[in-house]
Amino acid sequence: MKEIGRRLKQERHRMGLTLQRLAEIGGVTVAEQRRYELSEAMPAADYLAALASHGLDVVYIVTGKKQAVVKMSWEEAQALLDSRAISGDLFQNDADEEIYFKVSRPSEV
Repeated sequence: MKEIGRRLKQERHRMGLTLQRLAEIGGVTVAEQRRYELSEAMPAADYLAALASHGLDVVYIVTGKKQAVVKMSWEEAQALLDSRAISGDLFQNDADEEIYFKVSRPSEV
């Protein structure tokens, strides 16, 4: 549990947010936010969802595994997929669809 608090604070700093602003985003009091970062309390799922919707890496906060999201247009993504001959059946062409790629170093393939 201590690691979640430490990583939460790291993410807050990475995003350039104050304790108060992150509390506002998460819908909690500043005192509660402080308790999360000191690992005195465990954040709830709705709090974490609110953080994720503001760009914080909640997967990293919870698991310690960093996520990287590359923003690109649908056309750019399609060109990337086409270049690797990945099936178009993978996507529904929904405007709100999010596509994630896992990138492995050559030694991990």
